[in-house]
Amino acid sequence: MGKSSDTFWDQFFYIKNFNQYPVLSSLLENYEGENILGYVYIDHEQGITLEILNLFTEENKEIAITKNFVEDKSRIIIRFEHFAGIYFELADLKKLFLLNINLPEYIQYYLRSDLKKFRTHKIYQKFSAKGFPDDIAVLLIDETHQYKTEKVWARVEYFDAEKEEGKAQLLVQPFQKLGINKGDEIYFKLAETQDELGFQPVGFFPIKEESRKENIKIPKEKTNRKWWKFW
Repeated sequence: MGKSSDTFWDQFFYIKNFNQYPVLSSLLENYEGENILGYVYIDHEQGITLEILNLFTEENKEIAITKNFVEDKSRIIIRFEHFAGIYFELADLKKLFLLNINLPEYIQYYLRSDLKKFRTHKIYQKFSAKGFPDDIAVLLIDETHQYKTEKVWARVEYFDAEKEEGKAQLLVQPFQKLGINKGDEIYFKLAETQDELGFQPVGFFPIKEESRKENIKIPKEKTNRKWWKFW
């Protein structure tokens, strides 16, 4: 990618001479044009996504649109794993204005302003999945101390930037029988660990009543052995 920043999403980009990239050449082989105008955003569930908005040619710095997918009410999207090695150029906003190009309303649906500060948090993003800024590795802690700490993946649904903590949905089934399952809600925050990583995300979960009962061992009532019996 042309941008070295880790937060290259929520921006318009050019991809010049897209036919040099097999994945794009194959995808757009039936369309005219040499270059791509696209917008990169974060799909909360599918990760960093490139939406191709227009194809165009450029001569003497003049841009001519050859295909407008937005006007045709069609969509071409590419996920991060397929465009990670492609070179991008940040689009000239003045040219976009002159071409009357605006962000489509349907893309604005994906712009989670409530997670904006989480997506740029330097510590949390060290533990995010590649291409998925909202998914992080969490050390899940059992507050009953009956189980070992377990590393799991969770998708952040709420983040309090001031407290640096929030809520997330469990993306995997824990190996241990902790009383929670894939899809359940956990709470997370930062905690300092004793290894070289320093602060790491740790997760906690509410103990369900049925799980609490299972964990409590009820002693069997002792009965005195009778020394007599009836015949």
